[in-house]
Formats: sequence, structure tokens, C-alpha cells
Amino acid sequence: MNELPHKWNLFIARDEDAFEWLYKTYASVLHEYGLRFTSDRELIKDCIHDLFITLYRNRKSTPTLNNIKVYLLVSLKNRLLNSFKHAAYTQHMEDGGYLFSLTDSVEDEYIKKELDTHTRQAVEKILSLLTERQKEIIYYRYIQELQMDEICELMDITYQSAHNLIQKAFQKVRNEKDSRLSVFSIPAKQKRKYKNLNLKGITMWVIFF
Repeated sequence: MNELPHKWNLFIARDEDAFEWLYKTYASVLHEYGLRFTSDRELIKDCIHDLFITLYRNRKSTPTLNNIKVYLLVSLKNRLLNSFKHAAYTQHMEDGGYLFSLTDSVEDEYIKKELDTHTRQAVEKILSLLTERQKEIIYYRYIQELQMDEICELMDITYQSAHNLIQKAFQKVRNEKDSRLSVFSIPAKQKRKYKNLNLKGITMWVIFF
């Protein structure tokens, strides 16, 4: 049984324990997501706090949700982007859009220790070729493993636009990997080791793609 819809319904019915459960379940997820947009951890914490306070105050008018996680991600993203409009945060904006980081996760830290310097540098070079929107959609699709309709909601784009973004990102990665083929010739035994550990960070996505 999926516990989340039940907890959400209890929260709407003013169950305090359900609200605490939602916060504990999603606060760390939201914080990690916020780091994709900014390294300012205090700003992220403030936005998450504001999100849950607003959610608590308006729970009676909160609509029935098909995907609570996406709803929370969208809410945090909007709060962060609104904060970036202030002068103090203009460094997070670029060409009328926003910056999106694919900085390695904790999972990837293990991989970085295992890989040689040339491979790590090659991965960083490939990621630097992607646009901010391409980085963002790769993160949603292959790191968060979201469905296309969820991604469209998060990025406020059509299905066709999402498909085009992914395909263009694929092409860039393929082209760059082809030019660095020897760098990615990782022994099969080592690849199996990574797969057995179920590591799915962005570094592994580039290597196995």
C-alpha cells in the first residue's frame, strides 16, 4: 500500500502527525533539489520553511493531488526563482533564465574516488556542453527518474519540447564521448561493480549512456 496518499488525506484533515511525517519525508529531498539551483543553503531552508508553513495554513483549500512530490518540487522551484529576482541573487540567473547544477551527489563521491582523473575531467567537460535546461531535464529523467508528464509540469513545457531537449542533450553527449572513446573504456568488471552498488548519479549516467 502506498502510504503517501493516506498521509496526505490525513494532513488535509488537520492531522498534526501526518504533517510532521510529510515534512520529515520531503525536507531532505527538497533541500537536495534546491542545491541544483543555488549553493545558498540558508535560502533553500527559508524557502522550504515558507513552503510548508503556507501548505499548513492553506491545507483546507489545497486541491486533491495526483503527485505530491512533483507539487512540492514545483512549489520550491517557484519560491527559489522568485528569490533570484532580487538583486542579491542575480548570480543565479543567466540570459533571462536560471542556472542549474549537476554537481555530483553523495553517491557520486564514491565513484569519483574510483575513477581516474582523465575520466572525471571528461565527464565534467561533457556536462559543461549542456545548456541549463538540458541539464535540468537530464536530472529529472535519469537521476530523479520522473515520468515525462511530471517533467513537463516541473519545467512548464510541452511533451514535444521535453522530448526535443532530451534528444539534443543525448546528441551532445554521444558526440563528445565518441571523441573521447578511449577515456570511457572502463573494464567490464569495474562497470559491473558500479551497477551492483545501484549507483545512479550523473557521473554514472554519462559513463553508461
